Amino acid sequence: MTDIHATRLYDTPSSREKEAERQQLAADMAAFEAAGGKVQTLGDTPISHTSISRRQVVEGGIEGRSTKRGKKA
Repeated sequence: MTDIHATRLYDTPSSREKEAERQQLAADMAAFEAAGGKVQTLGDTPISHTSISRRQVVEGGIEGRSTKRGKKA
């Protein structure tokens, strides 16, 4: 099925637009690296849910979380 046969949702990019954007990004990254730029790749280390809650992660961990009385936990 092509773009002609599919009903596009309002304001969504087509596959051709996405591919053009991918190519532009790849060219930008190549130029950045050629100019001496370095890209930091972050790992995907999961958070241990046994020691910290989702709320604590959002609020900055156990050390940075304040209690209702204004004291640090």
